[in-house]
Amino acid sequence: MNPINRPPAPVNAVTTGRFHRAKRFIVFTERSDSSFSEGFTLLEMVVSFGIFAVVIVTAIGAVIAISNAQVKAANTQNVQDNLRFALESMTKEMRTGRTFAPSGGNPPAYAALTFLRSDGVQVTYCSRAGALRKVTGANTDCAAGSDVTSDAVTVEQLVFYIVGQAAGASDGQPRITVALRASSSDRRFPTTFRLQTTIVQRERDQ
Repeated sequence: MNPINRPPAPVNAVTTGRFHRAKRFIVFTERSDSSFSEGFTLLEMVVSFGIFAVVIVTAIGAVIAISNAQVKAANTQNVQDNLRFALESMTKEMRTGRTFAPSGGNPPAYAALTFLRSDGVQVTYCSRAGALRKVTGANTDCAAGSDVTSDAVTVEQLVFYIVGQAAGASDGQPRITVALRASSSDRRFPTTFRLQTTIVQRERDQ
């Protein structure tokens, strides 16, 4: 066929081909823009870090509070154990002792108590420099005694009340009341205890 007389290409075919190419280009451009917009803005990052910081600070505060509670509980238990041992040791000797002689303080609340143990040895109980002390022997000076409580306990007050200490059975059996106030030596977690016990002489007073 003569090229001059060749019919022109269909317009629809050319247009359709160009449209497909343009459509593919548009779709590619839209995907590129969509993937670019998936990141975080500066404001979103600031807010995220702020929330994260609040959570971390709260968690650290909770851990510190739990740790402090454990330390306080340990101090409380330590004070209780020390005071229990001191009172049991002291009351056991008083119960089997005799010839009680209080001294010091403001009667009828005495600061020290001297008596004879069941083996005949003289013993004095008193408090000095924040400690419950025991003096054995004829010397009744509290400074010469030894500590019954540990350094973890501070004895703030030790008082003895006694009735019936006179010789003979006319005033009944000697009865001693011990009042003790002590606290933990760790001032970060102050814990104060007030204890009181009463002892009656086991040996018949004659």
